[in-house]
Amino acid sequence: MTNERNTNLDLIKSVACISVVGLHAVSMNNYTLYYLCDCGVPLFFMVNGYLLLSRERISFRYVFYKLAHILKIVLSWNFLIAIPVLIFRQKIINPFRLAFDSLLQKGYLWHFWFFGALMIIYLFLPVLHRLIYEKKHFHRAVCLILMAVCLCMSTLSMVKGYPLSMFVPQPLRLWTWLFYFLSGGLFAFEKQRIQKLSLPVHGIFLLIFTLASNASEKKVGLYLIHSRLAEHFYDNLSSIVWYCLLFTFLLRLPVKDSLRTYISSFSRLTMGIFIIHPILLFALNSLFTPSGTVAVLFFWPGLTIVSFLISYTLSRIPVARKLITFR
Repeated sequence: MTNERNTNLDLIKSVACISVVGLHAVSMNNYTLYYLCDCGVPLFFMVNGYLLLSRERISFRYVFYKLAHILKIVLSWNFLIAIPVLIFRQKIINPFRLAFDSLLQKGYLWHFWFFGALMIIYLFLPVLHRLIYEKKHFHRAVCLILMAVCLCMSTLSMVKGYPLSMFVPQPLRLWTWLFYFLSGGLFAFEKQRIQKLSLPVHGIFLLIFTLASNASEKKVGLYLIHSRLAEHFYDNLSSIVWYCLLFTFLLRLPVKDSLRTYISSFSRLTMGIFIIHPILLFALNSLFTPSGTVAVLFFWPGLTIVSFLISYTLSRIPVARKLITFR
């Protein structure tokens, strides 16, 4: 099995990217839209799992290469962000400390926690990959165990009345991220079984669980765990089923030839959009903060488009291209 690029994975990456931007742009101005956008992070982990675990071989040398590339991106952006902080705030900051903090969801580039979580997963990747290929049932078993941990965390949070995950920094919630990463890899091996379910039926189930998950997050957040933050619902059963149905539906969705070029072109810039949009959001929020559904319905696509244009511009510059390319 290879990890060759395909349009459906590009489509999933594009949906994940737009959703993550929406999650930050919409925020809690509209809970229906806000919770519809929380699929972005799980989809990104599943795409990474699909691509990496479907490789025939993963060596420690390959992993160190991936880690070095991520660190280069993280350090470069934190060095760059230190410049305007010095100019406009007359504050000298250590970019290395800034980079470390960003991997733990702190500081100006707090969204780099995603890179931090990926780096931890990559450290275990060669061993996981070898076990998956040598023991056929290991993959399913680990996914089931991690899913059980997710459900236990979700249930206990409802019993306690607060999200237990709040005591663990987001990049260190490995039971959640490793579950989605391994699930993406599992779907790569189970493509034929997934195809047995008719696409219209798959779509109906997806619609049902989209509505169910959205309603569940609103009620659970308000009445049971007393937190409305989307990050505290990734372990919910309805959310897990929804994310997996969405991933597999997009994975098998027929894509018109006329759209393939556009989807692939957008997909190549998703990492740039992911990196840039919170920086833009921070700058824009210093001028105005959108309030209400109508405002965010304009603000969300506007933020996405501007982030895309900046990413596209950087991609045309050889040196800058390395800042937004995730290999």
